[in-house]
Amino acid sequence: MLVRRGSNGADVTRVQRELKAAGINPGPIDGAFGPKTLAAVKAYQAKYRLAQDGIVGPKTWQKMMTDGFDPARPSKPGSSGPVSGPTNAPASSKVQKMLDEARSHLGYHEGAGNRNKFSSALGRPAEAWCADFVSYVGKKAGFTVNTASAQGVANALQAKGTWKGRSNPQPGDAVTFRWDGSHGWADHVGIVEKVFQQNGKTYIQTIEGNSGDQVRRKTYPADSSVINGFGRMA
Repeated sequence: MLVRRGSNGADVTRVQRELKAAGINPGPIDGAFGPKTLAAVKAYQAKYRLAQDGIVGPKTWQKMMTDGFDPARPSKPGSSGPVSGPTNAPASSKVQKMLDEARSHLGYHEGAGNRNKFSSALGRPAEAWCADFVSYVGKKAGFTVNTASAQGVANALQAKGTWKGRSNPQPGDAVTFRWDGSHGWADHVGIVEKVFQQNGKTYIQTIEGNSGDQVRRKTYPADSSVINGFGRMA
């Protein structure tokens, strides 16, 4: 995403909400990137020691996705810390490391016959690799979940006592899916990167391996019927 002065639409609205959540006044939340939003973006970039060009590019957007501020519970302008609440709590250093590792693989494509670097690094053969991706990025951050199946991730977190079911998603949680909505044996697993609200509804943004044969971001309503549940990787 690249948002700058003169941009209009939903991406600008989301940037404005992220700025307001972080305690920086972007002016009206109107989807129009004008001078007040430009000044707010530069202030945000200065706060996090980013290039102060007033453009919301990959680095600024990544910081907005991981700064711990929740657009649904904005802080007052000038406040310095994340807003407390049940959604989007500040990530621990291990969670942040895992998310950074996951982001570094965005766009990676598998080879023929499910060949992929994540299964290989874990000593497993070429296979459907969504759980291998979660296991790999978790291992890089010091988490111990290591399984080849989506349901195996859920089972491991249940055994640890960190499985939460279909409630309270947080950045760094594993999220499992059952595509027919029956909440049976999990078909797929990913990592929650971001939790946010839009038009009064909670959404999760994920990073998933083996999603259309690649590592990609996706967004779902947090109460989507295809979501089986969430669990902390701790």
